[in-house]
Amino acid sequence: MDRAKLLERLMATFLGELGDHVQSINKDLLALEREPGSEGTAERFKDLFRAAHSLKGAARAVNVDVIEEACHRLEGILSAVRDDRIALDPALFALLFKTVDAIEESGMRLREQQDLSDSPLSGLLTALDGVLNRLPEEANSREADLPPPTVTQATERRAEASTPQPIETTATIPSPRIYSEIEKNARGTAFVRVPAEKLDALLKGNGELLVARRRVEACASGLAELRDLVTSWDAEWRIAARPLRQQLVRSGPGDGVRPLPHRTVDSLSRMGSRLSDLKEGLDRLAVRMAGDHRQLARAAGTLEDEVRRVRMLPFAEACQGLDRVARDVALESGKAVELIIEGGDVELDRSVLEGLKDPLMHLVRNAVDHGIEPADQRSAAGKTERAYIVVSAALRGAQVEVVIADDGGGIDYEAVRQKARERGLHEPADDRDLADLIFLPGFSTARLLTNVSGRGVGLDVVKSRIEALHGTVAVSTTRGRGTRFILSVPLTLTSLRAILLKASGQIFALASANIQTLARLDPAELRSVEGQAVLARGGPPVPVARLAEVLGLPAGEPLQIGTKVPCLILAAGERRVALVVDELVAEQEIIIKSLGNRIRRARHFSGATILPDGKVALVLNAGSLLRSATGLGAIRTAHRQEPVRKRLLIVDDSVTTRTLEKSILESAGYEVLVAVDGAAGWRMLQEHGADLLISDIEMPIMDGFELAETVRRMPRFAELPIILFTSRGNDRDKARGIEVGADAYIVKGEFDQKDLLETVALLL
Repeated sequence: MDRAKLLERLMATFLGELGDHVQSINKDLLALEREPGSEGTAERFKDLFRAAHSLKGAARAVNVDVIEEACHRLEGILSAVRDDRIALDPALFALLFKTVDAIEESGMRLREQQDLSDSPLSGLLTALDGVLNRLPEEANSREADLPPPTVTQATERRAEASTPQPIETTATIPSPRIYSEIEKNARGTAFVRVPAEKLDALLKGNGELLVARRRVEACASGLAELRDLVTSWDAEWRIAARPLRQQLVRSGPGDGVRPLPHRTVDSLSRMGSRLSDLKEGLDRLAVRMAGDHRQLARAAGTLEDEVRRVRMLPFAEACQGLDRVARDVALESGKAVELIIEGGDVELDRSVLEGLKDPLMHLVRNAVDHGIEPADQRSAAGKTERAYIVVSAALRGAQVEVVIADDGGGIDYEAVRQKARERGLHEPADDRDLADLIFLPGFSTARLLTNVSGRGVGLDVVKSRIEALHGTVAVSTTRGRGTRFILSVPLTLTSLRAILLKASGQIFALASANIQTLARLDPAELRSVEGQAVLARGGPPVPVARLAEVLGLPAGEPLQIGTKVPCLILAAGERRVALVVDELVAEQEIIIKSLGNRIRRARHFSGATILPDGKVALVLNAGSLLRSATGLGAIRTAHRQEPVRKRLLIVDDSVTTRTLEKSILESAGYEVLVAVDGAAGWRMLQEHGADLLISDIEMPIMDGFELAETVRRMPRFAELPIILFTSRGNDRDKARGIEVGADAYIVKGEFDQKDLLETVALLL
């Protein structure tokens, strides 16, 4: 193997090991900081030495000098602390944690093939030397008492021996190649370290196999039905053939019956024989097909189980680093916090686990910064100075319920109400609905903007990430006693047990785990509470909506009183909503396909699946449906409601253009308001509202770009469709239009009445 390939392989190994060593060092440093002088201190120091020494040797093998030098200095400092030649005080802890973070950051730079000459780790070497220089000279020269070499170290030495000449390290490092590395533990059990990309490819191939299995199953079922049809046909033919033959035998010239031609008689005879052969052939084919299907099902099922088992990782993997996050935020805010992990051995699919890491980090940071009160407030409330945050995982059928609970002050509803008023948001009367406002983008009740809080970024990310995993998020709180965030996610994203249903003539899939119950209801059972249709069956009223209306599809005819219709009740935490559908088709296991980057943010949909007949069914997002279904109002029963005309606002300083646009749009059935400039349009929009805004760009007082920016900054109009209708058609202005948030850009010189109406209809 030449030097370039050797370096490439060693670098890939090094980057894989670096993350493990950083996690190990972080864990032991946190334990030493939390429990100094405990019984396990000596063992923790041994682990720290081993991790630092292994990382140093690995860095030397790939000539990453800055990491090698940093690890060498860490060994010296740890040796001095162990021998009581230097105190492990908060300042030294801070330096050690900062060094570990810088080592991790250097690894990220190496993955992106960046130079390390100006990395933060380089600047920390001087600080590490400053600590070592305070030690007696004889201590500096003495080698650290290190543990015996490990298998990894021996491998590194063999690697070094295989390269008699030093390998030059350049600013550009070859990208790592995909490979598998086989390691053995002390008992000889083999482990294979496989890159995640290979597992993903295996998972994709397994998904295709499961789809093929479903199609074969459908073919086997169709063949069985065809065999039954031919069997019935053959039986009917046998019944009819016997009297027909007797009639042919008895018929003669004197019977007045014209005899059939011999060719016809022979054909009828052959028909019976061939029908019998067809039946026997179909029987044999159906038996073979059924056997092949069973064999394929067994093989595919076994492979699916093994692939799932390979991809399953303990929940504790998603919690790695949370203790460090809690420690850093608590230290910055001057709070005493202990993080407790429960259910760490619950296993989830790797993709679900990866998707949980960011939400867990956000929620733990939020709990420390927002949930936990300062020490004086906790003391006044009769609580212990040390606060507790519990992150737990438990199996709930085919889902995992992850709970992040703190014993802090709970959500301040009054602060949430005040923030909602400031932003012009609807203020729910129910505290449960009010708490859901904290998941809105940019929503924060923090009074001070810091690097941890106040920006309103975090909880909206949690909601979007969990819903991307086909899960739901809910929050419950008790003022003065704490807050609980409940995340419900499936065990795996490879397949999903789902209900297939019809709405507006289309088939959709919805995860069974999100469905509390299936029912049939009579529209006469519905009641109206504050304009919302609800269903009350011995419990709290459940909001009711037609799924087609939630999805923006034609809902069809009004529901007929006295005729029961199928519905399903969705559940997320304490939230419930009943969705009326056209038909409940079936329940089956589905393979989820991504919608792709272009439509990955499609509202209410989180994927697609291929049905056995080859058709595609969209997978519905339960969390999005729950939010949208509430507030749709009463369901049409006896009478069809007149449609409400959409209101459009035209802003243009040209009276001719305004008149032309207004005439076209009013003729199409829209209600049209007009304004002469951007400032007037902004006032009119706030006073009267609109379903769509059409604006010129070049206008006095406030131009179209400024108007669009102003509209987009207002949460009330964040989703308002905006069309820029202008004579400026250069690419720079079009790009500027996109930047300010316009949904469409129409050039007046290329104006076509049909294009305008089609664009308006599309955006509405």
